[in-house]
Formats: sequence, C-alpha cells, structure tokens
Amino acid sequence: MSTPKDTALAACRQLMEPIIGILLRNGVTHKDLVAICKQLYVQVAADEFGLRGRQTNLSRIAILTGMDRKEVARIKESLNNAHEGKHHQQHQDRLTRLLSAWHQDPDFCDAGNHALPLTIEGEQHSFALLARRYGGDFPASALLKELKRVGVVEDQPDGKVVAIKRYFVPAQSDPAALLRAGSVLNDLGSTLHHNLYQANKQQPLRFERRASNTHMAPENLAAFREFVEQEGQAFLERMDAWLSEHEQPETDSAGERMRMGVGTYLFSHLLEPEPAGADTEEGASE
Repeated sequence: MSTPKDTALAACRQLMEPIIGILLRNGVTHKDLVAICKQLYVQVAADEFGLRGRQTNLSRIAILTGMDRKEVARIKESLNNAHEGKHHQQHQDRLTRLLSAWHQDPDFCDAGNHALPLTIEGEQHSFALLARRYGGDFPASALLKELKRVGVVEDQPDGKVVAIKRYFVPAQSDPAALLRAGSVLNDLGSTLHHNLYQANKQQPLRFERRASNTHMAPENLAAFREFVEQEGQAFLERMDAWLSEHEQPETDSAGERMRMGVGTYLFSHLLEPEPAGADTEEGASE
C-alpha cells in the first residue's frame, strides 16, 4: 500500500519531467538543481511551517529538511540575495499591463479596442504618456526598446509605434522566456498547493479545471490549436478587461495590493498503445 510520501514522490516525477527537460537544454546539471532545491526547502520550511504563528527556527527547519543547522543558516543567508526571478516577474506583469491599457484606454485605442499608432513623445496620444500612466517607474525608452525587441511593438512609416499584440510573451530563445515559464509553473503550482493544503471557509478553493479527451486523432491537433487560440484569447481579453476595470488606482497607496489573474494553456501528447484485451473507458474527459 502506498504511503502519502510515495504518492507525493510519484506526483513529483510527473511535475519535474518537463522541468528537467528545460534545465538540460540550458546546461543545468543535477548538482545545480540540488543547490536550488536546498534553498527552496529552507525557504518554504521557514515561511510555512512555523509553530503557533512564530517564525520557524533553525532547529525545526533542520528537522524538516534533513539538513544540519549550519547548512540551514548558510542557505538562509544566501536567500537574501535571490530576487532575480521576482524582479523579472514584476517587469513582465508591468509590460502586459501597459499593452492591455493600449487596447482599452480610449486615449490609446479606438472604439473597437484596437491599439492606435502613437507618437513616441508628446503629452497626448503618445507612448511616453502611456508609459507614465501604466509603466510604473520604468523609463519609457526602456519599455519601448524591450517591446520592440520581442516583436510586440512595431515602428510605422510615419515615425509612430503601434502594438501588434495584446500580451507580452518573450521569444522562445530569450532568457526572459525561461523566467516567464518559471512564473507560469509557479502560478499553477501555487494554485494546486493552495487547493490541497490551504483551502478553508475563509480561503476557498481556487478555480482549476481541465478539459481533455483520450480518444482524439492526431490530425485534429491543428484544428484544436486554432480553436483554443481563438477561444482562449477571447476569454483572456474578457478577464483582462475585468481586472483593468477593478484595479486599484496608482495614486491609492493606502490599501493592500494583490496580484491576481487566470491562465490558460493547451496540452497534447501521444498515448502508449494499450495491451490487447485491456479494459478501456469510453469518452474520458475532465
């Protein structure tokens, strides 16, 4: 009979398989991953396993993680310098927010929510104004350079610039694409962790659903991909509009702020042939 630990390890194998593929393609060895895992074990043990509301002490972290106290202390010190991923996530969120405003704020879009070409400088209908309003403390020139670099914004013959996409998605070969992939996996994993261990009356289950079918012919993949692109984009634009409508004004610094959103993704993989005579379920979906 499997123990909870056996089940958790089996789930971990499924979770880690695509991540290991990403790491291997970028020269990350198992020793590099072990170092990161040690940091994360200490970080999560410190943040989530304190007793009676108190911060987790070194001895308890050592017991939970299986490390000695000296190593735990050394890792806790090194965690103070590990902020790159969070910084890049905030930067990407800011770029997406700016692009969203370009398609929704009537100062920068038409009645059909199509982004208008903007002059780079100026007090009206300019990228400089868009950046001041929605780009936070990032310089307008740096934002524009990054958006052009990944092909989200293009120059016009008259010297203006226009957004050709509504969301910031880095190029696959770009380092920012890897950091974005990490943030996407973190968002999904955090939702699953919450639903498994933190949900209660005050913090209800977060929405997490899948639609799948195990009786699909491979030749349907292209049509399904196109269908998901259309329906998923329309869904995300409605979500984006709701978030923009309810967001806290930049000038309101009194209230607490929270990052919230929803993600969609397509998945597909070939199934192993079933042994002859094996029982099958008809119309499996979830």
